[in-house]
Amino acid sequence: MRLAGYVDVLKDSLIPVIRTYFGARPCICQQDGASVHTAQVVHDFFNRRHIRVLEWPSRSPDLHIIEHVWHYLKEILRGLPVANSRAELWANIQIAVNKMWAAEMTMKINKLYESLPNRMQAVIDAHGGNTKY
Repeated sequence: MRLAGYVDVLKDSLIPVIRTYFGARPCICQQDGASVHTAQVVHDFFNRRHIRVLEWPSRSPDLHIIEHVWHYLKEILRGLPVANSRAELWANIQIAVNKMWAAEMTMKINKLYESLPNRMQAVIDAHGGNTKY
């Protein structure tokens, strides 16, 4: 994503969500060390709005459990036949969505969520370096 696009996403999507869920209460935004996330214009964006950003070690492994969820979705999609029509594509999407919302996937995601304290401690112990996660 380009820098201007990222700032637009923050402005048009993140800020309304923060207002809806946090109102005037403080919150902390989490993002990784991607170059668009660490650019000065993004830093200024958060500062102007008094939004704290979680400090992120520069070489840390990605702790976002969403990365694992994307992997699960890709595995599901790889297991589906290539769609040759709009109807087949829609059928594949419905299959993927149903599998992603199934109880088995919910259990996997819950385990990832529950592993976060251990993941964070592993990053701290590794001083921001690689971990088994």
